[in-house]
Amino acid sequence: MGSQSEVMHCYEQIAPLTERMLVLARAKQWGELPRLEGQCSSMVERLKDIEPLSTLDEAQSARKYVLLGRISANSTEIVGMIMPQLSKLVGVMKSLDRQRSLHRAYGQPDDAYLP
Repeated sequence: MGSQSEVMHCYEQIAPLTERMLVLARAKQWGELPRLEGQCSSMVERLKDIEPLSTLDEAQSARKYVLLGRISANSTEIVGMIMPQLSKLVGVMKSLDRQRSLHRAYGQPDDAYLP
């Protein structure tokens, strides 16, 4: 596959991946997101290698910017849904850490081996 078509192929693959990720995020099905994000990251890494070496024609450039718009909109919405979940997780982890510290400080000597 030539570099021009490979560049466009990458963009054509990333856009539906981000759309699938958005559907999953909206449904709060977080489990599959890391795998799909990994696929997107692989494509982006490939683009970093091949895109600087390629020249797109006018139609390809126009299509690329349409795809970038979709990818960007999807990513923005996904991040907007993930950040509150991450904040919630961080809060739970901090609470557990405080509980563990209190337990270590004031717990029974027999419980000293609790993680």
